Amino acid sequence: MARPWCPDDAYACLSLLLLLLLPAAMATSYSSLCSFPAEAADLVVTAGEHQSIADRLNLPLPSDGYFSGGDKLLFASDDHRLPRSFSFFTRRAARTTDPAITHLVATVTLSGYRFFGGRSWRTNVSAHSVSFDLEGYYSNDSASAALCMVGSGSRARDDGLGVVIIPDVALRLRLPRPATLTRPFVTGRLEGPDFGAVTLVAYAEGDYKYGEAASCPTPPGAVRSESKVFDGNFTCDRLGALLRGSYTMEYAEGRAPSGFPLRQRLRSMHISEIYCGENGAVRAYMVFDFDDASSDAILLGIHEAPWRRGFQADGDEALVADGFWKPSQGRLCLRACRTVRSTVRESDCGIRIHFWFPAVWSIQQRSFVAGMIRNTRSDDDGDTNKMSGAISVSRTGFRGDLSDIKYHYTRVEDAKNYYHSNPELSKERNGRFPGNYSYRDFAFSLYITTHGGYGYASPVTLGSAMVDGGTLTADDAFSRHAVAEMIKQRLLSVSYEFDIHLYRRVNSSRAWNVSRVPDRWRVSAEGVYDTKSGTLCMVGCRVINSSSDCQILVTVQLPALGGEDGTGSISSLRKKSDTLFFETLGFAAYGAQPAIEAAQAISRVDTERIMLVTSMTLSCVFLVLQLRHARKNPDALPATSITMLAVLALGYMIPLVVNYEAMFVDDGGSRNRHFIELARGGRRWLELNEFVLRLSTMVAFVLQLRLLLLALSARSTAGASGGGDDRWAAERSTLWICLPLYIAGAILIWIPHIGDGHDHQPLAR
Repeated sequence: MARPWCPDDAYACLSLLLLLLLPAAMATSYSSLCSFPAEAADLVVTAGEHQSIADRLNLPLPSDGYFSGGDKLLFASDDHRLPRSFSFFTRRAARTTDPAITHLVATVTLSGYRFFGGRSWRTNVSAHSVSFDLEGYYSNDSASAALCMVGSGSRARDDGLGVVIIPDVALRLRLPRPATLTRPFVTGRLEGPDFGAVTLVAYAEGDYKYGEAASCPTPPGAVRSESKVFDGNFTCDRLGALLRGSYTMEYAEGRAPSGFPLRQRLRSMHISEIYCGENGAVRAYMVFDFDDASSDAILLGIHEAPWRRGFQADGDEALVADGFWKPSQGRLCLRACRTVRSTVRESDCGIRIHFWFPAVWSIQQRSFVAGMIRNTRSDDDGDTNKMSGAISVSRTGFRGDLSDIKYHYTRVEDAKNYYHSNPELSKERNGRFPGNYSYRDFAFSLYITTHGGYGYASPVTLGSAMVDGGTLTADDAFSRHAVAEMIKQRLLSVSYEFDIHLYRRVNSSRAWNVSRVPDRWRVSAEGVYDTKSGTLCMVGCRVINSSSDCQILVTVQLPALGGEDGTGSISSLRKKSDTLFFETLGFAAYGAQPAIEAAQAISRVDTERIMLVTSMTLSCVFLVLQLRHARKNPDALPATSITMLAVLALGYMIPLVVNYEAMFVDDGGSRNRHFIELARGGRRWLELNEFVLRLSTMVAFVLQLRLLLLALSARSTAGASGGGDDRWAAERSTLWICLPLYIAGAILIWIPHIGDGHDHQPLAR
C-alpha cells in the first residue's frame, strides 16, 4: 500500500531543489550584476594548514559608515536629519587562485528611523533596519581597490508579522589604496530593482599615507605634560578616547577670507573617527553642525549623541585631518581639508588644527581638551587680523585624574561685591549645610520654577581643591585642602558648573501645532560660599550663539543636609535693551543625600547582607545535619511534618524567583570590585553580593528539597506497610492550623507597606 501523501514532502522536495539550484543562481546573478572583480575559484587548503581570519583578512574594508537615500526601504528621508548608518560585517573570507582577489561573504545592515501611520510629531517614529546577506569578490589589483557583492535582503513587514525579501541586490565599493588626506573615503552604492540605489560613504580604514608634519602656534596658556595626560604611557587608544566626542565652538573677532575655515557659523564639532600610525601619526574625521534643538531628531524624542552619527548629513560641514602628536610640546598638530560629503579638493586644504590639554582652568576655560581651527591662506580681503576666522573648540565632562590642573579665579571679587550688597545672603540660618565631610554634599539638582525645566549643579573647585574629574583624586584634594580652608575662613572661593534643560515653545509649519522644544544651557560660575549661612553668590558665563555672555549673576541658598530644599536664581546683569538680556530663572534646589547619611545607609545595607549570607550558610549546615540524622535514623522520617518541610522549601524558593534581575546591572559607568563583567566588551555586569546571597539560598533550597523528597518517600513506604492514614490525618490538621497563621502573618507584614512612598517621583536629571 502506498504511503499517504503529506504536505511536508513537498516542502522537503522544494528545499532540496533550492539548495541544488543555489550555486547556479549565485553564479548567474554575480556575472550579470558584477563585471569586476572577476570570479575566481577558492584556493584549496592543504591538510595541516590553518587559515585564520587575521591571516587572510588584512583588507581595508569599512566597518561602518553613513548612507543616503533609501526612501523606498521605508527610511525617513534625508531632509529630516535623523541618525542613520550602515555596518559591514565579514562572515567568511577565503583566498582564491588569483592572489589579488579574495572571496567574501558578508552582511550589510542599514540602520535608521522611519515614520509610520502618518507624519505626526513625536508619536509615529521608530527605529528601522534592513539587512542584506551578500557574497562576492574583493580585488586590490588597481590604484583603487574594488569590491562587488550580490545577494538578497530582508526587512520587517509593515504590520510586524513576518519579513519582506528583497532580491537581486548588488553592492559596489571603491576603496583608496592607500588612503590620503585628499582621498580619505570609501564610496559605493547598494542597488536593487525594488528600491533603486542607496549611496554609501565611510572613512577609510587600513593603510594611510600621511603628509608632511604641520606646524602649529604656541597655545595661549600652560599645557599639561604628556606624562600627566597619559599616565606616563602614550597610546593611540588613550588619545582617541580623550579626543573623540563633542566640542563647543567659540569664534574670534574678525572676518575670515573666502569663508575659511568654515562657510557657516556653526555651534558644535563632533570627532567621530580617529586612527593612529607610527611615530605619533594621527588622522581624524570631524563633523560640524548647528546643534539645533528644533531639529526633527529632538522634536521626535531621538537624543542620540551627535558625534555617534559618524558622518555629515546635508547641511553639515566636515573636515578630514592628519598630522602628528608632538610629545615634547604636549600637543597635536594637524593639516585639514574641507569636505563636501565624499569629495575633497586641494583648494579646500588650507586649514590647520591643533589640540592641547590645558594645565590651568578659569571661568572661561574649563576644558580638559582645547583646540584651535584656523586658516593659513593669504588674506586677499584686506583683513589684517591674523586670527581672522580662528575658532576655539573645547570639550568638558572628563572623568579622570585632574589633580595636576590649577584653577585661576578671576571673578571672585566681583561676586564678593554682590554678596556684600545683599544682606540676606550673609544672614545665618538654622540647619546643617554642606561642610567639611564630603565634596558631594555641594552638588544639587534644580527645578526651574519660572519657565519649566530641570538641571544639575556640581562643584568644580572648592577653595584650592580640584573636585572635578576622578572620585578618588577629588576626595583626596577635598580632605587635604578644602576642609582646612573652610575652618579658617567664612567665605570660601568656589566654582561651579550648571547643566540646565529648559523648554521653549516653537511653532511648526502648521499654524495649530506648537511644540515644546528643549533648550540646553551650560553656565560656568565662580564666586564665594558662606559656610555659616549656606549661600552661594557667583558670577557666571555661558556660550550663546558661539559667543560668551559673562554678565550673569547666580545666587543659591543651598538645601540643608537632611532638611528643607533650597532656592536660587540665575539673572542677567545686562540692561533689558541688550540682545543678551534674559528674564530671571528661579529654581528650587534639591540636595543629594548627605554623604555621611549615605555612608551610614551603605553600612547598614552591608550589615544586612552579611547577616543574610550568614543565616543562609547556617541553614545549609543545619540541613546537612538533618540529612545525616535522617540517614542514621530512618524511622524518624515518616513522622516528620510534610507541611513544615514544604513551607520551608517554598520560603527558600521565593527569593530565588523574585527580583532575579537584581543580580545583573547595565553598564552605566565605572564598576568597582563588587562587579564582574559577564562578557568582554559587554554592557551587563554581575553583582557579586547578590550572587553570593542567591548562591547560598540555592544550596539551602536544594538541600531542603532533598529532605522533603526523602520524607515523602519514607511516608509512602510507611503507608504501604500500614499506619499511614493516621499520619496523613495529622498532616491535614497541621495544615488547617498553620495556614491561617501564615495568612495572618502575611497581612500583618503587608499593612505597614500600604502607604509606603510609591507616589513620590524622583526629580528628573
